[in-house]
Amino acid sequence: MKYLKMNLFIILVALTVILVPSFALISSSQTNDTLSDDASSNQSSFSVMSRELAQNQSGSNDDSNEDND
Repeated sequence: MKYLKMNLFIILVALTVILVPSFALISSSQTNDTLSDDASSNQSSFSVMSRELAQNQSGSNDDSNEDND
């Protein structure tokens, strides 16, 4: 009986040591995927907005130059 309890304890410890980091790694990987998707969509929308801002600024500079002439 003592041998059985010792084996059970060793098996539980081994499973804990293997499974807990595995679940942490999997959940971390899924979190990073969603963050990178959000970051890429935010970056693309940021680049679109910055291009529009640059075009608007260059357009307003052209308008002010025409007014001065």
